[in-house]
Amino acid sequence: MYKLDPVTPRVAAMRERYRSTKPEICTARYRLVTEFYMAHPELEGILKRALNFKNICENIPVRIDDGEIIVGGQSGKYRATAIYPENSAIWIKEEIESRMVSTRDIDPYIISEEDRDYVLKTIDFWLTECLSGKIMSYMPAYLKDHAVNGVTMYGLFGAGHQCGSPVGHFTGNHWTATNVGFGAIKSEAEAKMRELEERGIFGESIDQYNFYRAVSIVCEGMLTLTKRYARLAEEKAAAETDPKRKQELVKMADALNWCMEKPCRTFHEALQTLYMYQNCMCLDATMHGISYGRLDQYLAPFYEADIAAGRITHEEAQELLDLFYLKVAEMNKLWSYGATKSGPGYTSGQLMTLGGVDKYGRDASNDVTYMMLQSAGRLVLHDPPQALRIHKATPEKLWEAAIETTKISGGVPTFENDDVIIPALMARGRLPLESARNYCLIGCVEPSGCGDEWPACGGSGTESYMNLANAVLLGISDGHYNAPFMGGMPSRYKPSDAGRAQRPARAGLPTGYLYEMENIEQVLEAVKKQIEFFVKLHASCTNAFEYLARQLLPLPVVSCTITGCMESGKDVMFGGARYNSTGISGVGIGNVADSLAMIEHLCFKAKKCTTHELYDALMNDWKGYEDLQRYIKSQAPHYGNALKDVDKYAGWAAGVFADAVNACTGPRGKFSAGLYPVTTNVIFGQMTSATPDGRSAGTPLADGISPVQQMDTTGPTAVLSSVSNIDQVKYPNGTLLNMKFHPTSLQGEEGDRKLSSLIQTYFDLGGMEMQINVVSAETLKNAQKKPEDYKNLVVRVAGFSTYFVELHADSQNDLISRTELAM
Repeated sequence: MYKLDPVTPRVAAMRERYRSTKPEICTARYRLVTEFYMAHPELEGILKRALNFKNICENIPVRIDDGEIIVGGQSGKYRATAIYPENSAIWIKEEIESRMVSTRDIDPYIISEEDRDYVLKTIDFWLTECLSGKIMSYMPAYLKDHAVNGVTMYGLFGAGHQCGSPVGHFTGNHWTATNVGFGAIKSEAEAKMRELEERGIFGESIDQYNFYRAVSIVCEGMLTLTKRYARLAEEKAAAETDPKRKQELVKMADALNWCMEKPCRTFHEALQTLYMYQNCMCLDATMHGISYGRLDQYLAPFYEADIAAGRITHEEAQELLDLFYLKVAEMNKLWSYGATKSGPGYTSGQLMTLGGVDKYGRDASNDVTYMMLQSAGRLVLHDPPQALRIHKATPEKLWEAAIETTKISGGVPTFENDDVIIPALMARGRLPLESARNYCLIGCVEPSGCGDEWPACGGSGTESYMNLANAVLLGISDGHYNAPFMGGMPSRYKPSDAGRAQRPARAGLPTGYLYEMENIEQVLEAVKKQIEFFVKLHASCTNAFEYLARQLLPLPVVSCTITGCMESGKDVMFGGARYNSTGISGVGIGNVADSLAMIEHLCFKAKKCTTHELYDALMNDWKGYEDLQRYIKSQAPHYGNALKDVDKYAGWAAGVFADAVNACTGPRGKFSAGLYPVTTNVIFGQMTSATPDGRSAGTPLADGISPVQQMDTTGPTAVLSSVSNIDQVKYPNGTLLNMKFHPTSLQGEEGDRKLSSLIQTYFDLGGMEMQINVVSAETLKNAQKKPEDYKNLVVRVAGFSTYFVELHADSQNDLISRTELAM
């Protein structure tokens, strides 16, 4: 039976510090960026961003905490967040001015009065300087005619304040960082500049020249920052009286003076480089689901060489990896309250991938794969999240280790199916076979080329998701959107016409009313038109976002390693990566399937009501129609129970959405469809009126591709049968299936075998991804009542895990309401 080894006293102390430290706001980065931008109005574009980054590296506070071996940080305080005003500023002003940022019910941050005063004195500068302050001028003109539509987040907030998050959800090329080093990258960039100077900087080569110039600048910045840490380690070593710690600090100084600049020599240097480069990408204002990629593949050669040479023991290497995990967990990003509701728990989404196959299709698991599971299981952290790639030859002992870890660590790791994801990435020519076999998972559950693709799976960040349930409602309401009150959100997050007292203006296409439709085919045609229209609108807005974002916030720190950029002389935002795609994710497919099936069942087959009666029930939020609502919830057929007449609508709707998304193109390449929600199923539910599946207005939508909460009543195999009606190869941006099991059903080795068989069965049926919660609703309810007793309870929410007690109440209740399965 798989067992966890105990952590060292140092690791235990650092973990306790992590769990007991309340996050703060550190304004060091904000001050540097603000003063640089104010002092340099003459600079624009990539050179402005490169010089801004170099200035940060030269001046950001550096610290080495007691006991640390892996060092770096985005702030001068432990577990503090930086501020990124280049992306958005209005919410920073509002939440700091009102002090809401320190009192809100999820992810509050402490801020000193001095820092608060500085932000409020300078933040007005950023209101029109940031990307969010400029974006609405670049959006398609016809967006205003369809604003506040409930389907796409673009236009939801009226005249401005869109796109408050950066382009995110990607991984840098960490092989280049560890095996080449930024000294060599800098030299290559400067050689390219000299070549262009000698040849003449003609035509479009001026863009290449400035790109290489920017790469040289940011590489210099990263090396400067790393050597500042080296000097600090030397200073601390000189003053240290404990001989063991003194020796550690001397070794750290040597590693920091070497790594980042030159190819890594040891396991320690590889870990330090991975963390420092990741930290630099975050400092460059892209801290939005930046993922590590295939960590076990980067680290295994260094680990094996160190073990063979006797430079390190396995126990020492495991402690280093634990300390690395705790450094990643320390990082977090300040979000607006509205954005935080979609990903609460101080999560940063720095996903790590393990397992899978190599470029020849052979099993790629190694000693570091198991070490990663050890770190996740014994530290019980929600960050960093982990994704395990599964294939037909995955070793049995790896299955066991992963399942035992996911039981302990609340859905860490998730399980990803190589046999579906690799073909999905190859479809439409997105990636060739060798690159597809090397895929990693990023952000939540999105597959991507590892270091050779710029996927921007998060699209514009906050606006990445589409509410498919509202597309159904628009289809049967002649394009009119009835928005319920969005309770609990600040006023600027509420559409100006929220509420149902008066019929709002038409936001979608004029497809007619349900009571005018004579058969299910007419309903399907109306819904299809709305989905296709809003996908087109959403992709158009995303392209407008990229047009502006690449001018204001190009990304030379990322681009200097991504395969293709140095060869082409182009930043990733301009399509420099070897491969490119953009993701759009749909939310609420379970509600769509049930709603369409229910319309057919109630109105056209069983004749339980007329179309007019059902429409009136929806408009009145089931008031006066309670008997009909009870029948729908307790007796009518639902998705998730292996019923072909219902499940076919999940396949139909998913196909319509995928075909519409996959037909879109952007300035860098093709769009890719996804079906995953973070917790937008809860937020979108607040924006969605009553639906034909019996759901009341304002309540959460279904999670991922899972059935509606508590409507799957015939067990886990029936759920898998239903979900397999979705052709997941059409979803190269990823799908997400959550399943919650009572702990008593999965105890011991027999429980592990049952769960591995269930996952493999789903994968054989064409499933792409599965994530597991092994926790009872009773335990979650007890955690709500006595949060202090459940401080370390990690749960899988959606594309991320978090400490249950740090979720907002709506998400806690949604998790509790999910069907509790047994085997």
